[in-house]
Amino acid sequence: MDGSDPPATASPSAAAAGGDDDDERAAGGAPAAQPERCEALAGAIAGVLGGALQEHEGCAAATARSQDELAAAVDRLNGELDKLLENAPSPVIMQQATRISSIRKRVLALNMLLRSIQRRIDNIDRIVSTGVTSDSEM
Repeated sequence: MDGSDPPATASPSAAAAGGDDDDERAAGGAPAAQPERCEALAGAIAGVLGGALQEHEGCAAATARSQDELAAAVDRLNGELDKLLENAPSPVIMQQATRISSIRKRVLALNMLLRSIQRRIDNIDRIVSTGVTSDSEM
């Protein structure tokens, strides 16, 4: 599939794109062949996308764990910063504390955005999965 592979035979998608009007006319215009082509094409697409979706799900889970670890570390550091501020309230420390608080807010906002994106991708995955399942049951 990287361009160096010679084309072996016509793929189901190529056959569907070609039309095969002569075959359909010879078979008396058999409409039953069309659902079989759709199922074969849906199966091929699901096979190709299945691996990519599994890889994506693994990466998304790793990202979610990483975001949770980052949020926990930021909260821990924020608590330590509060303790430091109680003991030494100098203007430089106050300025850095404000900066760190700003970074914390941005990290939390990014975390919320990533979770929202993950929910959307999960919804799309669920729709595609149920769509392939309901089409193949026909």
